[in-house]
Amino acid sequence: MKAGQTAAERLKTAIDPREFDTPEFRRDPFPLYKRLRDHRPIFRDGFHGRWALSRYDDIVAVFQDNERYDRALYRPEGPYKFGERSVFGPNILEYGNGERHRWMRNIVADQFVGNRLQAFLPYIEMIARELLDKISQKAADDIAKGFSDSGEVELVSEFTSQFPVRVISNMLGLPRHDEDTFVDWYQRLIAGMGSGQYYVDGIHARDEIWDYLEPIIEERMEDPGEDLVSRIVTAELNGKRMNVGEVKGFVALLLAAGGDTTDKAIANMWYHMLYTRPDQFDEVQADHSLWTNVFTEMMRYDPVVHVQGRRTTCEIEIYDEVLPERSPVTLYLAAGNRDERVFKNPDTYDIFREDLHMGRELRSGRYPDGRAGHLGFGMGQHFCMGYAMARQEAIIASTRLCEAMKNPRPKFPNHEGITGPSINEGGFRAPRELWVQFDVA
Repeated sequence: MKAGQTAAERLKTAIDPREFDTPEFRRDPFPLYKRLRDHRPIFRDGFHGRWALSRYDDIVAVFQDNERYDRALYRPEGPYKFGERSVFGPNILEYGNGERHRWMRNIVADQFVGNRLQAFLPYIEMIARELLDKISQKAADDIAKGFSDSGEVELVSEFTSQFPVRVISNMLGLPRHDEDTFVDWYQRLIAGMGSGQYYVDGIHARDEIWDYLEPIIEERMEDPGEDLVSRIVTAELNGKRMNVGEVKGFVALLLAAGGDTTDKAIANMWYHMLYTRPDQFDEVQADHSLWTNVFTEMMRYDPVVHVQGRRTTCEIEIYDEVLPERSPVTLYLAAGNRDERVFKNPDTYDIFREDLHMGRELRSGRYPDGRAGHLGFGMGQHFCMGYAMARQEAIIASTRLCEAMKNPRPKFPNHEGITGPSINEGGFRAPRELWVQFDVA
């Protein structure tokens, strides 16, 4: 709210918090994000019991302030049993800024970057090749049977929703013959981040995963190998290891949250290339190294994850408001990514923009080229551990798809676009389906 506004001006720029629950917002939240940035950069949402921040610099400031903003819902010294209500069980996301969070993060953080990540790249290539072989074989069979004169694939169900879960399950060293089960669990866990029956089914999926994992974890504790489960159960920090419950929670988080964000990142990239910027897609097909720009601009323009949450640890003054201690604060990352104060023409998807840092993300959010980075992976203490793997998977998968499909193009001239899940269902923003046609030699 701007100081000195008249009652009529305040009414004109008012925001009804129920707008966040509408189908229109799930389809296209960006007009509301702009109104928040322009008129309510700190928005008191009494309906949902929270405050909301939407400007880029304000969100960066919160990421860098772990003294006054905490990620945890509960205090570590309190009576709440961590993981009790989470569909993932006890996991790194629940422990906030404290010592337990830092300890769990430091045990596993180096498994997803550098040389350790390079060792897992063959799994990414292998799974991509296997899924593409199925797509190519199906296209050849359809043409031979006279069903079609070109290849086609529904990219979401036949590739993106399969690919990252199968990759991470192989990295974890889980049996390949159970991959279809892992995909089912992953989908139920993600939906279970919502409420009602989705949540109940997510808890059931969590319990099924735990029962499945327990003997595997115990076996790897006794006889570790080179797989990721073995690395997690044997990793030590100051002589301590994770307990079995924490390992199960971490593996469930990897299967679900890591899989879903990468799944939808690939789908969002291809949607924008096919429907938003086919002119730039021509250049990407001529130079596959540009997929890194496609990924980065997607993470700015239309990221999979739009929000993160924090709680205040003390009273905080901001924009003439005072946030009470322990207030929930929603950081609208996707709103900050379209802040006109930072990015020129922010509502245009442009893989050649000169005001966005392209390439590998840095935890500090400060880049030598002086350009701003997207907010999609967060910054600071809670910077996404899987950022490098997500980028590698999305770029490798998109490159291999582009190599395998000659002249890829939309099957249908119009598309409903990227949308959020239903109000009760957990998950992230992506196209529900994406039909692609391609030539078969």
